[in-house]
Amino acid sequence: MEDQIFEEARNLKPIKPDNDLWDKIENTLIEETQPKPKNVFQFIKNHKMWLSIAAALLISFSMATLYFNASPNPDAKILSTNAMIKVEFTEKNYMKAIEQLEVEAKNQLANFDTELMLLYRDKLTTIETQINQCKEAIANNPGNAHIRKYMLAALQDKKNTLNEIINFDLEIKS
Repeated sequence: MEDQIFEEARNLKPIKPDNDLWDKIENTLIEETQPKPKNVFQFIKNHKMWLSIAAALLISFSMATLYFNASPNPDAKILSTNAMIKVEFTEKNYMKAIEQLEVEAKNQLANFDTELMLLYRDKLTTIETQINQCKEAIANNPGNAHIRKYMLAALQDKKNTLNEIINFDLEIKS
């Protein structure tokens, strides 16, 4: 049996490698180690789905940005020039009335019992804090209608509270 194997081995023809094989292997290795030049069309062809998603997102964000910048936000309405003049005029009138009422209310508060006096002082302090916060917000955003509306409400509340203090004694006597 060994003789038969050796006989068959002798009859085998030696394999001749392809002369171009080593050149092909060498060229492939050289190509793999060198950076490939970027071909935009090849990149687009290979990444078509991701580019489509990115383009859709970019268009969506652009449209959203345009929408939110172009349409006024109902929570941040900006007053027109005429409305601003009227609102500022009204605020000044409230402030003048409040200054006059504070003098009278101060004298009246002195006549109240301690508990009632502290109650009204706390209420006035709270209202004054609201007014000061509104003034700070208006300094940063003078045309904001919501801040102005809140400011007018606080001024009106203070004016009404001062009137209530002044007329308190009259209500008891009646």
